[in-house]
Amino acid sequence: MRYLPMGFDTENKNVLVLGGGLLALSKIKDLIDTNFKIYVIADSFVDEVLDLQKKYSERFFIKEEVLTEEFIFFNYDYLIIATNDFVLNSAFEKRAKKSGILYERCDILSESDLIINKSISKNGITIGLDTHKMNPAIKDIIVKDLDEFLNRYNPEKLNLLNDIRSELVRKNSPDIDETIKKLYTEEKITIDSYLKEIKKSEDKKDNFKNPEDAKKEINIIEDNIKKDDINLKTDIKDDSNIEK
Repeated sequence: MRYLPMGFDTENKNVLVLGGGLLALSKIKDLIDTNFKIYVIADSFVDEVLDLQKKYSERFFIKEEVLTEEFIFFNYDYLIIATNDFVLNSAFEKRAKKSGILYERCDILSESDLIINKSISKNGITIGLDTHKMNPAIKDIIVKDLDEFLNRYNPEKLNLLNDIRSELVRKNSPDIDETIKKLYTEEKITIDSYLKEIKKSEDKKDNFKNPEDAKKEINIIEDNIKKDDINLKTDIKDDSNIEK
C-alpha cells in the first residue's frame, strides 16, 4: 500500500486548485466538507464550481486567469493540479516538487505526495475511501453502501462509551478495551449507569485508607452493575418479532 490513509488537519490551511473543469470539480467536492480555505484558478469554470463558490463564499474563492507553464504558486499548504492540459500539469508538478509544496496531481497517477480520499462521516464515525484508482460509478455505489452501513451505530452509545473509557483510563483500570467491548456487545447494564458507578467507585476509593479495602468495594460495585437486566447489545432493529 503506497498511500496510507491518515488524518490531515485542515484548520487554518489553504489549498490551491489549478483548473476549473470536471476534473477539478471532483476534487473540490472532496474538499468542500473540510475546513480548508479553497482557492481555484482557471481560465473558465464549469457551472457546478460556480454554484459551490456562491454557496460557500466565505471560504471558497475563484479567480479567472489563463494558466501557463510560467504560473508561480506559493504560500499555500496544499496544491491540487487538475487542469485539462497534460503538459501544463506536468510543468506544475515539476515546480511543486522544487518548491516542496504538498501536492496531488489528478489527471494521472504520478508522484503525488498526498491523496485526498473520499470521506464518509456519520454518527461520529469517519471513513476514508481511497478512490484514486476507482471507477467513479463504483465509488458512488460504495459510498452509498457505507453511508447506509453507518446507520447501525448509535451515536449516543458511542459517545457514552468514550466517556466511560476516559474514566477507566483516568483510574488506570486494567483491560480497558476488553471492558468497552463487553459493554458494547455483552454486558447487561446501562452505559450511563456504568459511568455513574465508575465515578461513585472512585469517590468511595478516596474514603479508604487501605488500598485493599478500596479495591474490594470497587469489585462489589462492579458486580452489582453486572446484575442489571438491561441488555446493551447493538441497536440493530430486529423485525422478526413484529406482528404482521
